[in-house]
Amino acid sequence: MNGLHTRLRGGDGHLFTDDVRCPVHVTDLAGALLELADARRAGMHHLAGPEAMSRYDMGRLIALRDGLDPTRIRATQRALQPMPGPLDVRLDSQATQRGIATRLRSASSFLTTLG
Repeated sequence: MNGLHTRLRGGDGHLFTDDVRCPVHVTDLAGALLELADARRAGMHHLAGPEAMSRYDMGRLIALRDGLDPTRIRATQRALQPMPGPLDVRLDSQATQRGIATRLRSASSFLTTLG
């Protein structure tokens, strides 16, 4: 995440504590999408990580993984900014996960290990 690195070096390391998503590793997502395409399964399929996480928490994990100082990331709230859109976007992928072999790892898992 080069953007985070640049922001921390420049002193603008603000990340939102109330902007929540379910991050998924790109490799997991690609594998799951290929499985679904090969199976030709119709309908709606949610593919997201199994763990809800704020951008602030995700940024701290990335900083730790990449050897940056996570204390330089300052917490702020997106609700206080003039940015439209939902704050909490969680997807429940359990039903889709039961039908595919690819495991959708949690952000805590893939951000604290190499690869």
